[in-house]
Amino acid sequence: MTVSIACVSGKGGVGKTTTVINLGAALAERDKRVLLVDCDPQSNLTSGVGLDPYDERPGVASVIGGHVDASAAITETNWPNLWVLPASPDLSAVEGELASSIDRELVLRDALRRDALRRDGARASFDYVLFDTPPSFGFQTISALAAAGEVLIPVQMSGFAIRGLKEVLRTVHLVRGRLNPDLAILGIVPTFVNLRTRFSRQLLDGLCELANIRVFATVITPTVKLQETSLAGIPITAYASSSKAAAAYRELAGEIIGDEVPADV
Repeated sequence: MTVSIACVSGKGGVGKTTTVINLGAALAERDKRVLLVDCDPQSNLTSGVGLDPYDERPGVASVIGGHVDASAAITETNWPNLWVLPASPDLSAVEGELASSIDRELVLRDALRRDALRRDGARASFDYVLFDTPPSFGFQTISALAAAGEVLIPVQMSGFAIRGLKEVLRTVHLVRGRLNPDLAILGIVPTFVNLRTRFSRQLLDGLCELANIRVFATVITPTVKLQETSLAGIPITAYASSSKAAAAYRELAGEIIGDEVPADV
C-alpha cells in the first residue's frame, strides 16, 4: 500500500523542500519506490532534482488542468527508485482554469488515483508519494493535503515558526472536516537545530512536550552542504553521501519506515 505524505509548514525557509527531496532520496536508497510531487509554483523541488522548471514538459499543472494523465507527466530522475511529478511557474494560474466547485481541491487526488488504477508492470505503484507544498495555505497546499494520508511538519527552531505550527494544525483540521477525513499527523521534524545554543535546546524541549504530536528523534542541523545541493540539483545522499546531513535524512527515513501507527491530533 502506498504511503502518501504532504510536507507542510505554511512558512518559507524551514527546510520543507529540502526535506522532501532528501527524505525521498533516502527512502529510494532503501529500495522504496518514491514519487515526489512538486505542488509549489516556485518549483524548487523540480530544480532540486536536476530538472529545469521552464522546460516544455507536462507537469502537475497539466495534470490538475486535465490536459494529461499523471502517468504522462511523471518523470524519472537520475537516481534509482526516484520519480518526480514536476512543477513550473504555470502552476500558480491553474486554479483559475478550474470551474468553481467545492471539490476542485480533489482534482490532484483523483488524478493520481486514476493513474494508479491504470498502471501495470514495473511502474505499477509507488511505495511512497511525497508532496512538497508552497509556504501558504492556498489551493496548492490544500490539494496536497486532500491527496495525502499523512502530514509531515518541518519546524524551524524559532519562535515565529513554532507559533505557525498552530496554523498548520488548524488547516489540517479544516481539511479533515471538508475533504479528507482520514488525514493524520505523521509528526514534526525539527530543522535548523543548533544544539549548542540554549535557545534551540529549549525550543526542542518545548516541541517534545506537545501533547499527541510525535516529534521525530532526527533533527536537521544547518550545513553548507545542504545549501549546495539546491544549486547542484542533487540530493544530499548523492552529493555528500558520507555527510552528517545525509546521515540525518537516512535516519529520518528509518524512523518513518518503522512508524506503523502515526501520531494524531
